[in-house]
Amino acid sequence: MRVGIHRAGVVCAAGSGLSALRQALADPLFAPTRTLPRPDAPPLPAATCPEGEGKGVLPPLVARRLDRASRLLAVAARQALAVEDPLPWPPEAVGVAMGTWTAGTSPLLDILQAVFTHGPEQAPPMHFPNSVANAPASQLGILHRLAGPNLTFFEKQAGGLRAVVEAWRILRAGKAQAMVVGGVDEAQWLNAEAFHRLRALARDQRPGFTLGEGAVAMLLAADAPVALLGAGGAGSPCPSHLYPPTPTGLVAACRRALDEAGLGPEEVELVVSLANGNPHLAQLEASALSELFPLHRPAILGSLSQRLGEGAFASALRLLVAAAMLQEPWPVTWPVASPLQALGFPPLAPSDRPRTALVTAVAGGGSCLAAVLGRVAP
Repeated sequence: MRVGIHRAGVVCAAGSGLSALRQALADPLFAPTRTLPRPDAPPLPAATCPEGEGKGVLPPLVARRLDRASRLLAVAARQALAVEDPLPWPPEAVGVAMGTWTAGTSPLLDILQAVFTHGPEQAPPMHFPNSVANAPASQLGILHRLAGPNLTFFEKQAGGLRAVVEAWRILRAGKAQAMVVGGVDEAQWLNAEAFHRLRALARDQRPGFTLGEGAVAMLLAADAPVALLGAGGAGSPCPSHLYPPTPTGLVAACRRALDEAGLGPEEVELVVSLANGNPHLAQLEASALSELFPLHRPAILGSLSQRLGEGAFASALRLLVAAAMLQEPWPVTWPVASPLQALGFPPLAPSDRPRTALVTAVAGGGSCLAAVLGRVAP
């Protein structure tokens, strides 16, 4: 059974909707807002979504009871589900699988501030349902009455891609007929502060990644124009705040994905780069792709996570863009990371319409994932 992406929605630093994302990719000078206010200190760099998420899209009473991460996902999901077009499956056969890195932080902080400042009895009860990482996926299931499997994967930067892969396996096993999949993160100053103190954020000429926020929702089901052909995972154990020292795990994940897809490396026509501004990750990816493609150099789509921010949502966003590229050409002007350029990997040309794509993710602590997409012949 060929399972793939039917519809998709997105809210990110580029704006709301696929058209806003496409327009940003076509602009070589695109730069999102990167100021995240924090108390008693200058702002921190984070790629944030434009203000007003949910306004005019969600009913006011719904928007008020949801936290920021849940609102972002609700908006993206309404795009993917096309509410005016009822789903052809019964509600109990449609599930949700989301990845997140930061969801629940703001409600939890509000609760703890109230407890430590005024006492436990002053903790705001409305915040409790949203203070856990699986709140956005659960709220989405409630909003759309999706009674199938409801899963959340908390796998740092790889969470979004993990959610897609596991939902794909659920559908192939016949445990559901459709799944709403993707990732969601909120830009919260406390998370950014922690990474700033670890000197992991790009700041004042210091190389590093940019924390991002956004939501990606994709409707995964059988008979889609772009199918997920194979997936693989591997681990390269390392401290939880670091990327693996060698590309062994990433290479193994890619080879397993290609084996399951029944493709050789020479049949991959597009790779969506996972580079996010961290020099070590860029070199890790370059070493992995150089080993995986010793003779063939597929086109590279780069800078997505570097410009739109890093997070679990970012790995799902890379897969969404890959699927869009397989269906129709998007004008992309963002550059490829320098280590890949030096090895002769070309950027995706405006006229290219690849038939296959490789999407990868690497999380701090060493979790490595890969997925292969292919355009289905009509």
